[in-house]
Amino acid sequence: MRVLESAPRRYDLGIRLLSLGRISRVHQEMAERGTSEGSRALDIGCGTGSLAIACARRGVQVTGIDISPQMLDIARRKVEQAELANSITLLQMSAIELDERFEPQSFDTIMSSLTFSELSDDEQRFVLRQCHRLLRNDGRLIIADETVPPSWPKRLLHLVVRLPLVVLTYVLTQATTRAVAHLESKIADAGFEIEWVNASLLGDFTIIGAIKR
Repeated sequence: MRVLESAPRRYDLGIRLLSLGRISRVHQEMAERGTSEGSRALDIGCGTGSLAIACARRGVQVTGIDISPQMLDIARRKVEQAELANSITLLQMSAIELDERFEPQSFDTIMSSLTFSELSDDEQRFVLRQCHRLLRNDGRLIIADETVPPSWPKRLLHLVVRLPLVVLTYVLTQATTRAVAHLESKIADAGFEIEWVNASLLGDFTIIGAIKR
């Protein structure tokens, strides 16, 4: 995740803060709802490898990509410690390179956790189109990220709650994040059928499951 790469050793702590401690449960939910034993998964913006490891423990063959070599170094150590090196392949590359590196219908599942908030609006739409190309028919897309709350009262409350976390995360990592607007509609516009949405009470953190038809 680009915004926290200034302090990769503190990345996991920063992510836990930004997700209010939910990130481990989020990764477990994504793995359970999106993968099955023997399937092939792509983790876009894999960071230090936590989501990839959660999937590999279910018997999934995972390819994790991240633009940061420092993040990938930490991910490789975590993968080795988990004894999952035969199940996880880690590649240094940007999400914008997806069209150059993988053949169509290469994966059964594509996942991304707290990565779309690091992309511009145009980049988000491009990556979603590539996800559609890379998934087999009936393949699943699962994205978890910070999202803009749907109403102004919730947005104001979100700002009150989030501001201290942003400040603390910046102190730890010298960076912050930007919530994604209209994520559900962007996924649908890329040709996916939305299957389920799990949003926080304020709507400021959302997990979306979709399928390629």
